[in-house]
Amino acid sequence: MRGRNAGAWLAIVVLGGLLLAAGQAAARPAVVHKLTFYSFANGAQYLNNGDDRGRGIRNNPFSAAQDRLRPKVNDVGDGPFPGDVAVFTLTLYSNPSLKTNIGSGAYTCYYNYAKHALCIAYYQLSGKGGSGTLIASGPVDFDNTDRFELVVTGGTNAYRGARGALAAAPTGTAERIDVQLLG
Repeated sequence: MRGRNAGAWLAIVVLGGLLLAAGQAAARPAVVHKLTFYSFANGAQYLNNGDDRGRGIRNNPFSAAQDRLRPKVNDVGDGPFPGDVAVFTLTLYSNPSLKTNIGSGAYTCYYNYAKHALCIAYYQLSGKGGSGTLIASGPVDFDNTDRFELVVTGGTNAYRGARGALAAAPTGTAERIDVQLLG
């Protein structure tokens, strides 16, 4: 009887270990597709919403008690300020020589405080890696623009349901975009 209990406990421990290993493997999905391309900014538009901020101080639905909760923002000096928006348009290339066009892109960045923004990136890609739109978003600190990382949140066609990470870094004339899509 004692031998059977020891065997049962051993089986439970082994099964538990296998389930734990399977759970850890599922928690860390493998990178199934890597993609690198280069972007070159070809346009930018800045939307300064300073006039709206000024109107909102006097014309708002808040009570006096709620209005005291409003953050104190000094709109004097260099922007961008909270509520401002920047839109960048891009041409995408397959290599750093910027000779083979593989699509276009756009960043829409919504500024909050301290020149930080929430940016949404749209990359319309075509070529051997597949065709479709890849969408990513995340915070960008425009005081430290040497490098930024975004989370891939979806896409269309070849990138439908895509998830993963995107890292952008300057190369001198363009930005290198490294994408890791998870399975």
